[in-house]
Amino acid sequence: MKFSKKLGQHILIDRGVVSRIIRYAELKRTDTVLEVGCGTGILTEQLLKHAGKVYGIEKDKRFVKLLENKFLGEINEGKFVLIEGDALKVEWPEFNKFVSNIPYQISSELTFRLLKRKYELAVVMYQKEFAERLVARSGKKYGRLSVVARAYATIKILEHVKAEAFRPKPKVDSSIVIIKPIPEINVKNMESFEKLVREAFSSRRKKFGKTAEKLGIDVPEDLKNERPERIPPEVFAELSKRL
Repeated sequence: MKFSKKLGQHILIDRGVVSRIIRYAELKRTDTVLEVGCGTGILTEQLLKHAGKVYGIEKDKRFVKLLENKFLGEINEGKFVLIEGDALKVEWPEFNKFVSNIPYQISSELTFRLLKRKYELAVVMYQKEFAERLVARSGKKYGRLSVVARAYATIKILEHVKAEAFRPKPKVDSSIVIIKPIPEINVKNMESFEKLVREAFSSRRKKFGKTAEKLGIDVPEDLKNERPERIPPEVFAELSKRL
């Protein structure tokens, strides 16, 4: 079977990595798991062994057919529910754990959709660079994603995974990330907070004083000449109360 570059298909083939993902997810028979991008089902198979129920979302019709044949018994039992479609467009079922090796080109949109859901734990395979942006607290990789994510969750990189663990082999390494819906910062109004962060990082070279002036808020003098990548998430949270 040929894999689609357009769909960002890089199938995880390292069973050792799969085993560690399962361990990180701390699965129990009472868990209902959502997996996005089931592919050939190597992770799906282990999820079904450890969780009570698994929902899988898969866009590629070829993989849908393969999965239907491979897990026919589990589908008939109602233990595995396969949803054909785009994970950014279809309605998500109720779940308490999200465990996925996601298509990397939808990482940002999918992550924001996940963060706004009700769940207990997520273990996600991301492109390494994206994962580092997600957990960054300052510098070049620190940005809107880094700041906003902290208003929803506590996020940590568990390990990096070499490109050799996938077929076809991607050009970059990946990272396994754990996400817990425990906010790191206290945000009073999420809409105002996200607006402030979005404006601040719309032009990374722009000094923060310009953003504050545009939005009509007063900020301390020491922040006016700062670049947004040097302003901590908790400061953005506090300043957003002035909008």
